[in-house]
Parts: sequence; C-alpha cells; structure tokens
Amino acid sequence: MSLQHFSHQHPLVFIESQCHEIEKVYCFGCGELVSGSSFGCVECGFYLHKQCAEAPAEMNHPFHRNHNLNLLTRNPYWGGCICDFCGKTCENFVYHCSCKLDFHIKCALFSHSIAEKRNAEFQDIPRIDPSINTGNVTEELKKAECFACWQPLLYSVYFSPNSGFYLHAKCVDLPAEINRHFHQEHPLFLQFNSQRLSCKICKEPQRRGFVYCCSLCKFALHIQCATIPTKINQPFHREHPVLLQAVDECLPCQICQETTNLNDVVYFCSICKFVLHIRCVSSPPIIEDKLDHEHPFTLFPRQFFTFLLLLYLFLYYCSKLIIKLD
Repeated sequence: MSLQHFSHQHPLVFIESQCHEIEKVYCFGCGELVSGSSFGCVECGFYLHKQCAEAPAEMNHPFHRNHNLNLLTRNPYWGGCICDFCGKTCENFVYHCSCKLDFHIKCALFSHSIAEKRNAEFQDIPRIDPSINTGNVTEELKKAECFACWQPLLYSVYFSPNSGFYLHAKCVDLPAEINRHFHQEHPLFLQFNSQRLSCKICKEPQRRGFVYCCSLCKFALHIQCATIPTKINQPFHREHPVLLQAVDECLPCQICQETTNLNDVVYFCSICKFVLHIRCVSSPPIIEDKLDHEHPFTLFPRQFFTFLLLLYLFLYYCSKLIIKLD
C-alpha cells in the first residue's frame, strides 16, 4: 500500500512498524520519534506517522467555525510560530488559518477529537487525582497549566502528561454550547479565542485555550468564569437575591466602590441598585490576620465603615460641644 502525500515528491510506502534497533527515524509531520504504523520514502529518509499522513489537507474544526484550517509543511511567517493550543513552538507541519491561528498537527487532531466528543480515544490515558497522587509531582507539573482553560493543572483531576497534553479531565467533557441569561441574543460556543477577546466577566485576555464565545457580538467568557454561580446570597444584603447580570448603568461596587462600566457583568440587585464586582465577591468573607492580630477580619461593604466613621465624628464633636457648653 502506498500514498501520494502533498508534502513529498515520491509515493510513501506503508510500514507496519518501525524497528528502532536498526535506525531511529522521526516523523516530518509532528517531529516525534516514529513508532507503530507509518508511511515512508526510504530513499529520501522521509517518514510520517500514519495519523499524520492521513490528516486532512483542510480541516473544518468545530472549535473554529469561521474558517477552515489548512495544513502547511512549515509555518507561514518569517519568524517563529507558536501553537495556539499548547503554547510551544511549531517546527514541523502546521494547521494554519488566515486569522493567525496556528496548531501543531497533533494538537489540531487531538482538539478535534475533544470537540467531536470521541471520548473512546481518551480511555487509555490514565487520569491522575492531585489530591491523592502527590508522590510524583515535579517542579514542571507544579508550573504546568491546562491547555484548555490555562488554569494550573494540579487544580483538579488531569490526564497523564505522558500523553503529551496537559489537560484537566473536566475540560475534555465541557459542553459544546451553553446559554447565559446575560447574553440572551445568541448561544455561546466553545471555541479557540481567535479574536483574542477579553473575558466579559473578569476582563482578562486569554490568547490560547478555549473560551465560550459569541463571534457575532464579540462576547467571550473564560471556562472558569462561565461556570460561576448565577445567584448569590450576601449577609449584608438579605432583602433580595443578588443575580449575575449585565448592568445598563454605571454604579459603584458596594465593596470596593469602583464604578462599573456599561454592560459589565456583575452581581446586581435591580430593586436596590446594589452592585458587587465578581472579583470582590470572590474575596473570602473572613481572613486570618497576618500581622499578629488576635481576631480574624470580616469583610463588610465600605458604607459600613463610612457609617462608623460618621458616628465616631458625631460623638467626638458632640462631646466637644458638651465640654464647651459646660
């Protein structure tokens, strides 16, 4: 069996398995050591893994619905090229889009499998629970981040790094589409962040990995931000529930007093015009003191301290007045 591949002038012959004892050869597609089935031209020393040889020249990727990805034998730029999935340099075949998205051939194929929910392909990859398996945690793993959400890998159960991919198990099982009440116009699709949009909730950019996105509205949410609670109860605002929503006016946050911008997504009580930044709600309600103070500190809205200050000033001036009158 032979294959005429666009990247090589000669037909490539199918090789059932490579004998490493005789000669180590590397795949021109992904750059890794050839093992298992491959296609090769012995005369030129050109080899491709079977998976790399059979990869489509043009890919319609579910995580990038706007354009097709084209398979190139080298990156199209004068300088280097970074994979938008794993963040490493692309030195061999590249899946490229005109909107400047680039992927290693294996990263494009692997992420396509995630998008298509071909979970059978992940069955043989061991899953590691960091709360249980702490014996083999290296410095590299401590610094590693999930290729999907770019949060620390050790935050939750993850696939074995031996697979070549740093991924949380939960990120592989993410739904392809979600709906959020603060963006009712269109559903949000799990996508590569090709438009380099900042998250509407935390305002932080994320160049690589996945986001939930509406391309028409240029509305994006980080994976972790898309899953925060839509309703919270606050001890200093018990009258009504506080809901996650976009606000159409500029109001001060009740904790930090910074004014929100139009259409910011915040926790909001429309009846009381009560606003809380999500980052402020994320602050722990009680913290232990780092300065040798004997009691813990409890979080209160700033108005509470304004009230105490006014009360203090009133009592102070009142006492002065009494003294003066005497």
